[in-house]
Amino acid sequence: MKIKIYKLNETAITIEQIIALLHESFQERLNQGLKYSCSFMTKEQFIEKTKAGIVFVAIDIDSNLLVGTSTLNIHYKRNIIFGYMEFVAIKDGYKHNNIGSLLLYELTEVAKKEGCGFILSDTSTLATSAVRYHLKNGFKIIGLESYRSTNYWSYVFRMQLVPSVLWNNTSYMKLHYWQSYIFIKLTRNIDGTDTKLGTLYKKMRKLCKN
Repeated sequence: MKIKIYKLNETAITIEQIIALLHESFQERLNQGLKYSCSFMTKEQFIEKTKAGIVFVAIDIDSNLLVGTSTLNIHYKRNIIFGYMEFVAIKDGYKHNNIGSLLLYELTEVAKKEGCGFILSDTSTLATSAVRYHLKNGFKIIGLESYRSTNYWSYVFRMQLVPSVLWNNTSYMKLHYWQSYIFIKLTRNIDGTDTKLGTLYKKMRKLCKN
C-alpha cells in the first residue's frame, strides 16, 4: 500500500467524495453516541467551513482511492498566526496505517510555511483513539471545551511550531488546562449552552465593556 498526500485542488477528488468519507469515518463515533458535526455535515457546510482553509487528501496510489482527509484553517488574531486542524477522517479498512500521521506531517509543513506559530485541534474526551492520535503526534492537552453542535466535552490540543518559553513548559500547560477545565465546567453545560453562572458571567462582561 502506497499512500500519497495532496492538497485537494491538486486532485480530481470532489467535495461529495470528501463528505462521503467524513460520514463513513465518523459513523464509529455515532455508534459511541457521540454527536460529531462531521457525521451530518453537508456539502454546503463543508465548503463554508473550509473556504479560508487548505484541504488535504490521502490517496492510495495503487487503487487511486481517497482514504483520508484533513483541513488546516489559518487564523489571524492580535498579530498572531495559528492553524486549526479539523475534519480528520480515515476510510474504514485503512485506519491504524499511519495515514493520519502522514496527513498531519503535510498539514504541519504548510502551517509553518504560512507563518503559523502553533496548531490547535479538538476532539471528544471519550474518543480515545482520536485522543491517542493527537498525543502520539506531538499535541498537548491545554484546555476543555463544549460546543452547541455536540453532546460531549472536548479536549483542546496545541502543537507548538516555534519555540515558546510558556508553551514548551509542561507545568504551564497543566495549569492552563486546569484553569480552562474549571472555567468551562462552571460556565457551560455539556451541550455548549450556558449554565446560570455562565449567563451571569456574560452579562457582567457586557456591562464592563459598556
